[in-house]
Amino acid sequence: MSRVLNFLWALSVGAVALFGFFAVMGGFSPGDVLWLTLIVAFLAVLFVIHQMRVSHELSEHGDEPVLCEVQRIRERRGF
Repeated sequence: MSRVLNFLWALSVGAVALFGFFAVMGGFSPGDVLWLTLIVAFLAVLFVIHQMRVSHELSEHGDEPVLCEVQRIRERRGF
């Protein structure tokens, strides 16, 4: 379940970045597609809340399973 949720968070960040890219490049005006702008803003807010919760959990708990999982992910990526 954790891998699926991580994939969904990465997908939401990608959607926000893609929206921002096309908006900056002039592909569309965010005011013209208000429904899409609201969905992307909602995804961005959810991601920020998620990151704040993860940050709080990591700083609150010393060497808990969440910290071990983050460390494992970093080692897999090479950081």
